[in-house]
Amino acid sequence: LILSGVLVGSVYGLIAMGFVIVYRSSRVFNMAYGQFAVLGSFVAWTFMGSPNAPRLPVSLALFLTLLFAIAFGLLVERVLFRRMIGRPLFSSFILTLGMLALFNSIVMIVWGPNTLVFAQTVPKGPVNIGGIVLAKEYIWTFFIAVAIVIAFVFFFRRTKLGLAIRAAYDHQVAAQCLGVSARLNSQIAWCLCTVLATAGGILVASVQGASVILAEIVMVTLAIVLVGGLESMEGCILGGLVLAIGENLAIYYLASYLPGVGGVVGVVLILLVLIIRPSGLFGTKPVERV
Repeated sequence: LILSGVLVGSVYGLIAMGFVIVYRSSRVFNMAYGQFAVLGSFVAWTFMGSPNAPRLPVSLALFLTLLFAIAFGLLVERVLFRRMIGRPLFSSFILTLGMLALFNSIVMIVWGPNTLVFAQTVPKGPVNIGGIVLAKEYIWTFFIAVAIVIAFVFFFRRTKLGLAIRAAYDHQVAAQCLGVSARLNSQIAWCLCTVLATAGGILVASVQGASVILAEIVMVTLAIVLVGGLESMEGCILGGLVLAIGENLAIYYLASYLPGVGGVVGVVLILLVLIIRPSGLFGTKPVERV
């Protein structure tokens, strides 16, 4: 239960990182984030095809999906959220709710409500490790998610552009005085958001299939970022592991007594963290000087 929770939680943490990047960059609480993952997974299916009717090679299909995610992020930032600069945060929140309804309708119109199975993307089947049986597809998605997280950590800590973005996160006015472009920072943040959401959606859909139900992952994301901290990348990883392991343990030990208990684990974690530490496990508390 713990090992499978770690495998799934790593993908949860990867997806939550995109939510945190946009929140830190523009203070947008993106309720449509789950739809980004859904849209990315369906676009990937369009390029890959199904097991019985494959289309493009997996590597080419993923590359085209990546280009779509980048273009989609730039479009959302330029057309919608650049107009929200200087306006109340509640306006941006309402805009994300409108995006949620719009993208959900687009997905239903273009691809329909049915679950679409991907062509072979990762090996599948059981793996016996010391008497513990794990799903091979979850092991593959775990290592892919870890590789993506490492790449993003390297980008933010070892590249000039990543350091500039982190500087803007900490103090945007000071970063602008040092030559960091706020507009470029916002564009990159939204591109990273859509790329991470798409990557996470593909990893989940490669196991479960592309479906509008993937949009529910936004609730998982909210639980993770509130538990780990709205501004913490490290908190995304820890929150994802805590949530996935907690769901596994709750379903295994309590489902016979409390049907549906797995669906409320995230809510319970949110309530506990908000009561004990409202800023999250890795969140920063605001300091005011009088």
